[in-house]
Amino acid sequence: MTITASPLCWPPGKPRTLANDRKSGRFGKRNAQGWGLKELTLAEGRDRVLSALDRYTRAGHPYRVPPDTIIISSDLALRSDGLPRSGQREPKDPGAAVYFELDGQQQCIPCDVYTRIADNLAAIADVIESLRTIERHDAGLMRAAFTGFAQLASPEAMGRPHWRTILGTESSDRQEVQAAYRRKLRETHPDRGGSAEAFHAVQEAWRQAEAELGGSSR
Repeated sequence: MTITASPLCWPPGKPRTLANDRKSGRFGKRNAQGWGLKELTLAEGRDRVLSALDRYTRAGHPYRVPPDTIIISSDLALRSDGLPRSGQREPKDPGAAVYFELDGQQQCIPCDVYTRIADNLAAIADVIESLRTIERHDAGLMRAAFTGFAQLASPEAMGRPHWRTILGTESSDRQEVQAAYRRKLRETHPDRGGSAEAFHAVQEAWRQAEAELGGSSR
């Protein structure tokens, strides 16, 4: 199962909210007179998510959430940069799921409890902010809280083989895993009769292995 920005790629391990159980969100801003609530726009919901993820990285430090790992998935049409385009009709399915890497670990935070995608994105942004607040007090507790989101985004949950399966090793020794990676890289190289798809899968498996085992490629 490939993670797509559109159509919605909902994590199979998360039950869907029934349409009759969804509710209206209250994430907008009150007007100048102090009464009424202006609906949150899609652009505002989208930007809340991006801002919340960006705040995990301190100024001058390497990205903890690399921007190119962020996928905002929904049934909305996309802009040229792959983000949902504002100013379009609300699709039948208001669900949204945000995929990203935090400190090398793939995460997925989905939400479909509200009737509008903008509100579901705002709810996801609130969750991200809440977890960042937890981290300021207890980093270990934050990592534990993120465990469930990592499971939703795991290769097995998304219907993709684990990196160990692709590399053909059960070892947790980084050098042994790297040796297995290099063997598979030779076997799947298009110049040696392999396919570009298999070659890319091996490269992606090594990237996942590095994130889990630590260290960097040489």
